[in-house]
Amino acid sequence: MQYADDNATPGQTAEELQRTATTYNTVYERFGMQVNTDKTKALIQHPPGQILPNINTTINEHTLEEVEQFSYLGSILTSTPTCKKDVENRIRAAHSAYGRLSCRVFNNHALTMATKIMVFQAIVLSTLLYACETWTLYRSDIQSLERFQQYKLRQILKIPWESHTTNVAVLNQASVTSVEATIIHHRLRWAGHVQRMEPFRLPKIMLYGELANGTRPRGAPKLRYKDQLKRTLALTNIDPSSWEQTARDRATWRRAVHQGTTAFEEKRKENEEAKRRRRRERQEQPRPPPTLPCELCTRLFHHRLGLSSHIRHKHPPRR
Repeated sequence: MQYADDNATPGQTAEELQRTATTYNTVYERFGMQVNTDKTKALIQHPPGQILPNINTTINEHTLEEVEQFSYLGSILTSTPTCKKDVENRIRAAHSAYGRLSCRVFNNHALTMATKIMVFQAIVLSTLLYACETWTLYRSDIQSLERFQQYKLRQILKIPWESHTTNVAVLNQASVTSVEATIIHHRLRWAGHVQRMEPFRLPKIMLYGELANGTRPRGAPKLRYKDQLKRTLALTNIDPSSWEQTARDRATWRRAVHQGTTAFEEKRKENEEAKRRRRRERQEQPRPPPTLPCELCTRLFHHRLGLSSHIRHKHPPRR
C-alpha cells in the first residue's frame, strides 16, 4: 500500500489482468482511496508474429485506454520488448540537463575544465545512464549514447570538428571512460547485487526465470538480458560458469568488475587505434587503375556498380 500512488501490474492474460485490477481497486476502496482511471493505462506486449486483440480492461465500469508506450518511474515501457524508446528518452533528458547548466557551468570561464567535467559526469551522465544496469542494448543503442557523450565533451573541451580529433583522444583528454564501459560496470555491479539477494526477491526471480510454455522464434530473436550478461562476462574476462560464486563475496566481485572493466576499456581503445591505422594504410596505398570500360564512351571504372550507375545516368536508353 505504500506504493499505491504509482503501481504497475503485469498479467499473462486479459482475464488475469482484469482480475488483478479489480482486486487492487477493491483494496484501495477499503482504505478510502480511488483509482484515477484517466491516468491508468493498459499496454500489450504482443508475442512475436502475433497481434493480440484489445483486452478491454475495466475499473469501475470505465474501460482503460490502451497505449503503445507508457512512462513509469523514469523509464519508458513499450509494446515492443526493446530499450530503444528508453534510450531516446534518456538522451532527451540528458540534453535538457546539459542545456540548463550551459550558462552557469559549461560556458562559465571562471570554472576550471576539471570542474566542468566533474559536473558533466555527476549530472549529465547520471541522467543519461539512469537505470542502464537493467537495459538490454543493441549496438545501435550504444552508438547513440556514445555520440551524445562525444558531442557534449567536444563542446566542453572546445574541440572543433576541423581538428580531426579521435574519440579516444577526447576521452583521454577529459579523463572519462566510454559509455559502453560505464554501462558494463553498472551491469556487472547490478548482477552481483541481485545474485546476493534472497531467493524470494522479485529481481532474482526475474533474472533466473525461464519460459514455462512456448518457444522462442527461429533466426534472430530479441536479445535477452541473460544473453547480454553472458557477453559482458566474456568481454571482461570473467568466467561465466563461476561468476555466481565470485559475486557472493562483495569485495572480490567489486575487484573483479573493476579489473574487467579496465581491461575492456584498454582493449577497446587499442582496437579503435588499430582500426584507424588500418584505415590510414588503405588510404595511403596507391589505388590500382580502373579496368572496366564504358562501351558508349572512353571512361574507365573500378567497380561494376559505378559502371552501371554511369550508364543509367549518362547514357539512358532512348524511348
